[in-house]
Amino acid sequence: MKNNKPTLHDVARVAGVSIATVSNVLNNKSSELSDKTKDKVLNAIETLNYEPNQFARGLKTGRSNIIAFIVPDQNPFFTEVLTEISHECQKHHLHVAVASSEENEDKQQDLIETFVSQNVSAIILVPVKSKFQMKREWLKIPIMTLDRELESTSLPSITVDNEEAAYIATKRVLESTCKEVGLLLANPNISTTIGRKNGYNKAISEFDLNVNPSLIHYSDQQLGTNAQIYSGYEATKTLLSKGIKGIVATNHLLLLGALQAIKESEKEIKKDVIIVGFDDSYWNEIYTPKLTVISQPVKEMGQVAAKMIYKLIKGKDVTSIKLSTKLIIRESCSFNKT
Repeated sequence: MKNNKPTLHDVARVAGVSIATVSNVLNNKSSELSDKTKDKVLNAIETLNYEPNQFARGLKTGRSNIIAFIVPDQNPFFTEVLTEISHECQKHHLHVAVASSEENEDKQQDLIETFVSQNVSAIILVPVKSKFQMKREWLKIPIMTLDRELESTSLPSITVDNEEAAYIATKRVLESTCKEVGLLLANPNISTTIGRKNGYNKAISEFDLNVNPSLIHYSDQQLGTNAQIYSGYEATKTLLSKGIKGIVATNHLLLLGALQAIKESEKEIKKDVIIVGFDDSYWNEIYTPKLTVISQPVKEMGQVAAKMIYKLIKGKDVTSIKLSTKLIIRESCSFNKT
């Protein structure tokens, strides 16, 4: 059977250029070519629906043109980030493979070693813990971190100001006249948790209140997605049994667990319980009542991460970036300030 898939020769013929020119455009080595020539090649690729043979290119370059994205759990936040990373990487003929460590350090190490052995072009890592032991063989490919920072490493990162985010969320609950605020946190050994706890403490102190450790709850750091949902559920049940009327849930999974506990308690959000979550999504607006959340710049984070990792692949220097968050006020924590 004849193979009708367009070839490199077909692209060169339609564009009216040499095969070498097409190859340079595909491999991002076209800096000396005119914009007109590049456009001819790109238009020919689009017209013919040409797909480069990634396997053959990988054999030649020693890289698979795959970016590995290692996430810690199945939080929808990472799915949204993945969408933006994938879209941006496609511009450079790179594809993204995602895997979850489920907050397990051993599994995280196995995933890194597997991807390194498969000659991926780079790794974007959301680390399980703030402390990270870098192996020498891992240094042969670019690695950066996202969302969570690492201690004592030179790996570039893209994060948000977690302390400021939790401060704003806690302050919002305190302004509702709640004098005791429960805090739902994830793994205690990651930078996001540390920053968010610090922001909570800052807000409590600003209102001349004492931080009560019994109101701060962490999730099980070893079990991942389901453990965080369950942790949010159990912690909220405990807080409600103590008569706590204000809660800050510092990620999407913890918020899901908290909402389930509130529903089972037959208490009403806003009337009986004030709650602020983290991470915005369409369902926050259709939930009853609509949920007040700290919105993280998901699209920007994914786009910037992809651009950063591409620069690293090209051997360029990059600088770590910290983005800002935004409080989106809805019914679960809306009130008129006096």
